[in-house]
This record gives sequence, C-alpha cells and structure tokens, in this order.
Amino acid sequence: MPNIQAQPLSAFISQILESAGARSDYAEIVAEHLVQANLSGHDSHGVIRCPHYVRSIEKGQLQPAALPELVAESASMAQICGNWTFGQVIARQGTELAIEKARAQGIGLASLYHVGHTGRLGTYAEMGAEAGMAAMLWDGCIGGPRSIVQPLYGTGRKLGANPIAMGFPSAARGAVILDFATSISAAGKVMVAVDKGERLPGNWIVDGNWQPTSDPTQLAQGGALRPLGLPYAGHKGYALALMVGLFSLMASLPSDAQPPLEDRWGTVILMIDIARFGALELFQRQVDTLIDFLKADPLAGEVLYPGEPEARQRRARLAHGIELPAATWREITACAEGLGIKPPA
Repeated sequence: MPNIQAQPLSAFISQILESAGARSDYAEIVAEHLVQANLSGHDSHGVIRCPHYVRSIEKGQLQPAALPELVAESASMAQICGNWTFGQVIARQGTELAIEKARAQGIGLASLYHVGHTGRLGTYAEMGAEAGMAAMLWDGCIGGPRSIVQPLYGTGRKLGANPIAMGFPSAARGAVILDFATSISAAGKVMVAVDKGERLPGNWIVDGNWQPTSDPTQLAQGGALRPLGLPYAGHKGYALALMVGLFSLMASLPSDAQPPLEDRWGTVILMIDIARFGALELFQRQVDTLIDFLKADPLAGEVLYPGEPEARQRRARLAHGIELPAATWREITACAEGLGIKPPA
C-alpha cells in the first residue's frame, strides 16, 4: 500500500482537479477536504473520490468553475444554489455563512441545493464546533439518481445514504463530533472494500435481486445499501433516512427538478451560538468533565467519545503518512496521467 504524506497528496489532488477544469481555489478546497477525510480515518470520503469527480466533470454532471448563487437571505437564514459545482466548496461557504449569522442572531441556517458530493459531513460540524457553535447538519435525498439505499422491507434504490452530523466544542478534548450515514454503511466504505479486495459484513448491502451479500462489487452492479440498524432496528435507520430526505427536499425547494425521479439532493446546515445560553468557556469545561465521567470505570477496553477516533487517526496519519490501497492509487495516478500530470514519487 503506498504511503503518502498529507501535503504532497493534497497538492497532487489539487493539480488533478485544476487540470480537469476546476478553478484553482475550488481545487485547493476540495483537495484539502479529501485529504483531511483520509487523515481522519474516513478513506471512504477521501482521495478515492477524485477520479469519480473527474469523470463527473467529463460527463458534464459537475461544473468545476460555476459560481454559486445566493437565492434568498434573511438575518438568520440563507439559501444557496450551487449551480452544480463542488459540494465541498458550497458546503464550506454555507457553513461559514451559518456561523456568521448565528454570531449575529444566535441561530444561523444555510440550505444548499444543486451541488455535487458534499464529502465528509463531519468536517462542517467541526468548523461549527471550533467557532463555539452547536452544529447540526442533514444531507441527502429521496429518489433521484443519487439514491442508493433500499427502503426497509422494500426493493429499489430509493433513498440516499442521507448522513446526519452534530458537533459541540470542548475545552481540552477538541470537537465532539457525530457523523454517520443512515444506511448501515456509507457507499464510500464499500468502494474502499472493493479496492482492498475485502468482503463486507453480510448485512451491509443487497445484490440486484435484493438479497444480502458480502460481495462489495455487487453495489455497483445494481445492488443497494441497507438501512441503519438491521437486523434488529432497521426501522429506526429507515425512519431517520426518510426524515433527512425531507429536510433535504425542503432545502432544495427552489429546484425545478421533480421528485422522485430527478435529483433533489439538498443540505441543511444549522448553527447555534452557545454563548447565547451562558459562558462558552464554562460549557466547554463542562463538556470535558462529562467526557471524563463517561470514561471512568470502563467495563472492557476503553470508553471513547464521538470524534475521538478521528482525532487519534489524524495525529497518527500526520506523523506517519496516509496509506492508500494499491488499487485506489492506481486509479488516481491513471486519472492524473490522462490529464498529463506526473504522479509524485
């Protein structure tokens, strides 16, 4: 497995995206986001996505230099049409705008539509937490070409993976971050399993006949992801996915695309200024105290808080480099060479 340091990897990915037609600032934002996902241990949302973005640009599905449009705005809300450019660029802009409005009004909300893949949703929750906010995000769809999840007891790819994310700041522990798909697995984790030649747990996906399978290649051959919580509480994951999809439908309401057949992916970003409730520093110290309380008296192993595994991975991979599956690296380098770019040594 190739081992690459974060900085040269980010520069390489940025060069690929810019050569594919991206604005230079967009290329840098997306490359940084992808590499940060790898550093956090979420290879499913990392540089494995780069060749897919290039293919989407070549097909005209992703507009790599399009400017977003502020469709509507009030003191506490903003609605942004991304005009089909990189989701990471527009989600970062929306997060910054929601934080700005929350500082002014106590609460800030940004909704996004007509955007590409937004990447790791936890990144934006981390941005909010680092700004002293309580953050919540919903991202997904019901129907349309990006749906990839089977409804509970049903057939067809009818829901997006529809992730949710939340974030809170602490004083010494860093950001406390929840970020997960409402399917058992994100699609990107299946992509990583394909590149590693690994099998999946048998309840993650179904094949084209809607039967459970451990073969990750079946997802791209007409299969689907399954709702979070199976086999015992799949109704909870399905219901969460549906509700995230309705938030997303609301966010994309100005779109003229008609569900369920057309793309109505949308994102809602909510920021709440914790300082409006009392001293931020006091809250952060109290979060640390509660984490210590949770970690005390472990029964087996170690008690972790949400976001701690990512923080540990980040420290380790910054020090020792990012290992990529050989198949992932081959696909990225082939993509680069097709654009006339020489891969780093």
